[in-house]
Amino acid sequence: MFDMKRFTELVRGALLDAEATWAAYRAEERPWQYTASHLSAPLILASMVVAGLIAWLLNSGYQFGSLGLWLLATVMSFVQFAIAVGIFTGLAGAMGGRRDFDRGTAALSLAAVPAYVGNALSTFPWIGWLISLGLAVLAVVYLWRILPGYLDVPAEKRTTHFVVSLLATILASFAAGAVLGVGAYMKMADGRLEQPEDVSDTSQRADSRAGGLLGEIQRSAAIYEAARADTYEPPADGRLSRSQVEEYVRVMTRANAMQDEYAERMETLAEEIENKEDASFSDLVKIFRGVGGAVGISNAAMEIVKTGGGNWAEHVWVEEQLRVAEFQPDADDASAHNRELYDDYSNALAEVAPF
Repeated sequence: MFDMKRFTELVRGALLDAEATWAAYRAEERPWQYTASHLSAPLILASMVVAGLIAWLLNSGYQFGSLGLWLLATVMSFVQFAIAVGIFTGLAGAMGGRRDFDRGTAALSLAAVPAYVGNALSTFPWIGWLISLGLAVLAVVYLWRILPGYLDVPAEKRTTHFVVSLLATILASFAAGAVLGVGAYMKMADGRLEQPEDVSDTSQRADSRAGGLLGEIQRSAAIYEAARADTYEPPADGRLSRSQVEEYVRVMTRANAMQDEYAERMETLAEEIENKEDASFSDLVKIFRGVGGAVGISNAAMEIVKTGGGNWAEHVWVEEQLRVAEFQPDADDASAHNRELYDDYSNALAEVAPF
């Protein structure tokens, strides 16, 4: 049975006396079902209810323009939390710590209290987003601090576990959102969902897109939706042109360079933090920003194609023909022709092609 008094105590303690609350709750060794019913689930639901009420009363939150969207967002919040618990707990075990779902649920729930309080206040006009962002960063800091005591990740792998888990959670949540239909960057108008404008028209989007991690997710989703809308009618003979292969090589070369640059930055950041006895607040903010960058970098090729005015459907078709040309050059006349082009660019393709 849900205990309102217990819930209030845990939320207040996680906000105002975090370290003592974490230690006391860890000593209780509660099963994940208890944590879920007394803290996680009511916290998520209360956060969404309050955010929805504020948006409705003040007409300030377009994302809750209809009951259907509110329900979808609420379901997605539960899905994201479950994903986070599974990833952080599973990777802890893989890196020499505890693969303890009970403790993982407790750690993620307690650390996330500021973030869900921020979400509840996020639909306040003007300042809601700022409050939400500040409390989200605080939740990341709390997560960094609570994990060692709960999941016993070895000190030398603490940073790696944290960064990889956070990155994997963001990407997995983004993918889950796309599957559920809420990952796309859309806007509300009279309670109806509309597709985003062309991503190449940045002048019309600059004022409406959020910054930081949320902004990267929105931007990547807009690019994904624009790319998904692309269509391409291949030539009847199935033959690639030289210009198509050259453009493919250009896009993939630039995408690989972007990914390598990002990997170097994150590796440098991880080494800097590992060389310190304890991470500072600014270090954790850098990690938070780095995860935001990963959302965009994961679709680097798509971004290059779409922001350059290209056709993603054509890009995918070209890649598939090159793949067939490499592995089945004698499939038909078109494959034989395409293999000749492939051979002309074989050195460049070997460096950048994902096949």
